[in-house]
Amino acid sequence: MDDSDHTYSILLRYRRVTTEDAYVSVPVTSDLMKPEPEADGTFRLNTDALWAEGLRISRDSRVEWRVESTETVPHPTQQPKPEDRYTFDPFYFPTGPTN
Repeated sequence: MDDSDHTYSILLRYRRVTTEDAYVSVPVTSDLMKPEPEADGTFRLNTDALWAEGLRISRDSRVEWRVESTETVPHPTQQPKPEDRYTFDPFYFPTGPTN
């Protein structure tokens, strides 16, 4: 068999990370307020509680999430391909897989 009949390749694992964003309105309630440290009777916004409530609201299925960006990078953990995964090889599928 001639060496020109052989191809060689290196299997690489990549990771595609998609970032989505959404806007949510967080009602300002007494649960989000905390007394001023000087104890003069005034309150200020508890930003930890604000972020926690915003996160809770963002999990509602009615929130409109939109793709902000997609980045493909080498996966930090290279490992053998599991049996149930497909490998794309442009030599054998120059226009994409047929299955």
